[in-house]
Amino acid sequence: MMLLQWCTLEPSEKDGLAAIRFSAPVRVQSIRIFPTNARPFAQCPDIASRTEPQAFFLDVYFNAHVVASPGAKERPKPSNALVPTSIAYSGGQKDFAVNMGLEYATRLMIVKGSFECVSMAIYGEVVSDNAPTPATYEPRPLPSVSPVALTPSLDPANTRDPTQLARQLLKLIPDAPELELVVRLVFCLKPSNEDWDLPEFPYLHPDLDEDVAEFDLEKAFRLTTRPVPDNVSSEAVSRFAEKVARCVHPKDRDASQAYLVAGLLCHAACQHQSLARNLMDAIDLSKVFDLSTLEDETTLLRLVYAASNVDVAKRLDTDWFHGLLSSILNDPNNDRETRTAAKQLDARIRGWTVLQDTLSNTQGDFLGAAAMLKEIGVEEQSFGIWLESMIAHEDVVSSLAENPVLPVTLPHLLSHRPTTVTPSQDEFVGFVRAYVGVACVMAVYSWSDSLPDERCRARTLGVLRLWQGVDGYREIVNHFLLLRQMTFRLECMTDIDPPTQSGIDAEHILVDLAKNPRAILRPNLVKCILNISTSTSYITDEERASMRQAAFVVDDGFTGAVDELLRPLERPPTAGSLRTLRVALAYVERELDEDEDSRVLDDFWDEANCSLTTALCNLLDPAVEEIRTHFSLIRPPPRTGQDVMAQLFWTTDDILRLLLRLVPIYPLPSRLLRSLTASAADLFACADAADMLYSPASQPSVAAQCASQSCIDIVRVLAEQDAPSSGGKPAAQVVLRSLLDHGLHSGGLDPTHHLLQVFCLLNYLLPAEECTEEQRTLWVNRVIPTLLPELATFGRALDTENKVHFVRRLVELDQGVIGVGEWLLVEELKEVSNAVQSLRDESLLETKRRIAQSQIALFFKFFADILQGPSANWVVDGLAAAEEAPHLFASIILSLLDLRLSPPYLVDVVEKFAAGYEAFDNELRFALVSALWRSLQAPMLTTSRIERRLERSVTILTTITPSYLDPSKVTREVGMLVVDLTQQPVSLEGEASHSLVSLLEWMTKTAATVPRMADLQTISSDQFTNFRDRLSATLSAEWAQRLEAVSCEIVCGSSTGSPPQRTTELPDTAELSIQDLEDLLRQHTPAPSTPPRRVLNQDVFGLVTVSPLTLLRSPVATGLTKTYSNNDFRQLRQSSARANTSRLPSMHVDVGVAMVA
Repeated sequence: MMLLQWCTLEPSEKDGLAAIRFSAPVRVQSIRIFPTNARPFAQCPDIASRTEPQAFFLDVYFNAHVVASPGAKERPKPSNALVPTSIAYSGGQKDFAVNMGLEYATRLMIVKGSFECVSMAIYGEVVSDNAPTPATYEPRPLPSVSPVALTPSLDPANTRDPTQLARQLLKLIPDAPELELVVRLVFCLKPSNEDWDLPEFPYLHPDLDEDVAEFDLEKAFRLTTRPVPDNVSSEAVSRFAEKVARCVHPKDRDASQAYLVAGLLCHAACQHQSLARNLMDAIDLSKVFDLSTLEDETTLLRLVYAASNVDVAKRLDTDWFHGLLSSILNDPNNDRETRTAAKQLDARIRGWTVLQDTLSNTQGDFLGAAAMLKEIGVEEQSFGIWLESMIAHEDVVSSLAENPVLPVTLPHLLSHRPTTVTPSQDEFVGFVRAYVGVACVMAVYSWSDSLPDERCRARTLGVLRLWQGVDGYREIVNHFLLLRQMTFRLECMTDIDPPTQSGIDAEHILVDLAKNPRAILRPNLVKCILNISTSTSYITDEERASMRQAAFVVDDGFTGAVDELLRPLERPPTAGSLRTLRVALAYVERELDEDEDSRVLDDFWDEANCSLTTALCNLLDPAVEEIRTHFSLIRPPPRTGQDVMAQLFWTTDDILRLLLRLVPIYPLPSRLLRSLTASAADLFACADAADMLYSPASQPSVAAQCASQSCIDIVRVLAEQDAPSSGGKPAAQVVLRSLLDHGLHSGGLDPTHHLLQVFCLLNYLLPAEECTEEQRTLWVNRVIPTLLPELATFGRALDTENKVHFVRRLVELDQGVIGVGEWLLVEELKEVSNAVQSLRDESLLETKRRIAQSQIALFFKFFADILQGPSANWVVDGLAAAEEAPHLFASIILSLLDLRLSPPYLVDVVEKFAAGYEAFDNELRFALVSALWRSLQAPMLTTSRIERRLERSVTILTTITPSYLDPSKVTREVGMLVVDLTQQPVSLEGEASHSLVSLLEWMTKTAATVPRMADLQTISSDQFTNFRDRLSATLSAEWAQRLEAVSCEIVCGSSTGSPPQRTTELPDTAELSIQDLEDLLRQHTPAPSTPPRRVLNQDVFGLVTVSPLTLLRSPVATGLTKTYSNNDFRQLRQSSARANTSRLPSMHVDVGVAMVA
């Protein structure tokens, strides 16, 4: 980006226009306006700016110049179109970003507005129509954006006193009161307009000792509507409480008396802490409140507000009072509002106990305390009283300050999504401090806006706008901004001319707040959005229209939400259309929260003529399909901003959350089950791709993570449906089959990544090891046995590591009931056996040969991994019990030995099986012995390894039935063993030499029953002599004598044959070129050819086939087997043609209809 133009514009007197013409097409990226007497350039100190007045609006028009695309044959036609934009300049040095896109440039810039002069610097780049196309691609790293931590002064979560920032902001106002008084006035007591105009305001304190004639509860109630000074004497408070107590008549169980006492407690709760304490000490509350006086919604609500004070909550936390609330809750004669208020009061009282416990207990109920904080911030009166306790009550302040200040990440505890992640105490304490700090700044903003004080208001709004962009603070700020007075203040700030920085910040805050669909459900925010004027500084016409569209959904009520859910998804979607859809989803969810599910679903059916679950599934499919297009390998992804991408994931998450609520109560049919499972699998895969693509703290990444968790939850819930789907199949069977099939069909997504993500989802679906016995029985007896081929196909497509995990999960679930693990291993053996046999075909293509070799190598790696661990005994035991498994495994090993091929991990697998050789037959035992001997060809073997393999092989060999053995095969293997050991650099001593002597003795002994067992015809006498001499040198006298005796019986060949072919190590990967892949994927269809013509050697009547008369005349034969005689067929055709007038007559030549040419 370079400086394109520096100028000071002065508008013409006639039409107030100023223009800038560039000498070449340019792409403007930024406009910087300087205030008067600023020095824009350090190298040119004599240049000064002039901008008058200090604030104004500018309308800017760019002439649209179409940029020719590289390689275009024709130049674009010149255009006179003007592209408008607007600038709200509020003073000071300001930068305004301009997004012209890559398709357009400009040569003319027109400025219009009510200004005298304006100094601006225009930045961008020069555009050339003949820009050369780069010959080679040079990758450039994308710029990385690292979040900047908040400064300590703006981070109340990491300060011991979270009110410090608010107190400093309050000092910007001359003669400002203390923060405690500000909180009381703006949130709790709310002075009248007349009080604001009094000169002594805000210090309007009541005279508690005033001698008022006929003092009663109502006069006391009015007296406490003004704030009691913090320096009030304890005697005055005590005398006032005694006067109030004398006005209370315990025998008079009047509802009005309870109402006034509750009002007094509500007013006292936000005052100096001694006032509430003295009142509750003087009044016997058990004689004021009973079941008859509390069955009033207004009285209960006043007590709810009062219980936001910690002292009031402690005094009401008694058995008798909780018993009263329980009776109100359980009485069906009470209206819904009264029961709701009683429930809220009970939760408020218990919430204070939980909150205070969490500040000192590392194992406290942090989620329960967070629920109280979320509920407190919904209503202003409760919010103000609670905040007063948090900043003025000595015990609460000291309890919070005692916790150390540690740098923590703020947890998201105010989200509407249910969370099971419990924060630590340090994280929760940091959250409480941030909550209190933001609340205090909100109070300062309300006070500065009420005065008004522009300096303090602008600074406070700037802090709030900053917090809206910080993760952790964002949800706290937005939660408080939904208070009625906060929304009203933002609404008033959107219509300010000339523009001010505080007004621009207020519009920014309002736009960010409206991005949350649940926030738009608040009536006060809907009213604010609908009242936004057209003369705004930041909000564009498009953004205003989008916000109003979302607000109209709430304004239209349930009908508007239903209409939006039935409307097809806009393609391509915009952030505004997705927000409107999310508002409709949030509205329906709120209706389900506040009313009975059945009533809401019936109302939806009446409005939409379909069920809510069907409508949600119909919305989910196109939304997921739109997300898929951004990660498809088939076509380039569309250009989509991060806000739209985040809204797409949030939309799918909202839909799934609603389905999670409905599916357990209203099960889905099989068709929707399969469709929903496939959509969840695609969304899960795309969410993982988005999480890797975007930065971790970005909105698309956060939304993708939430959608990913919803996919896991919905798949589990779908599989746990109580009622079976159509056809009597368990829902788990339908879901599992859908996942197994869908994992092998990526539909344009990265197939490898898609498969792994579906496997991950499937892993979450399978019941855990600690599942209930009923759940295990369902899966083992009814689900898995019906899907064995699908399980085998899916597992075969996985990589080795995940395949091992897949089989182990199934084995853990099965626990040996149906032997699913053993069956899968047998199927793997069959596949590998076919691959080994294909290598014997010399005409096999080289590419297919390499693939087959890689398949064999990966199988043995899988086999070696599955044999690891303490619970791997089922592999050996299961294959031994299987009828065909030992034969398959033995044939694989022997075939590989014949082909001189050695896959990696073959020896590891053989040694594992050799340890349990007793369970296998002669065929597999001999295969294990041969493999152990062949493994001694490997160079650099240790002595211990040679000893172990020789000892184990000889032991197994002696257990094989002699009549089974083929002498030629045994002696060939022994001959190669002798040659290999002779060439080993390691000396043969100890048990290894003893095993070799025992092997030779076994051969000579077996030769008595099996002829030629002692004939080593594959090696010469010299080779055997060298072996014997080397072996004898390591033996004791006794063993050397035994070796000499057995050597006399060994018969060797007459001459040295050709050296045996060395064993080839199989690679576990197959590297193929693109051409090789094309050849493999291309269908080799034979060229079509005309079949040879055959000579007809029989007469024409020989071609006639006549059905047996006995069959045609059988009474069982009906329909097409009817027999016609004479002209019955022709007469039937003619009569049916005349009788049937609903179709044209037949054109058969037998009918007699003439064909007109």
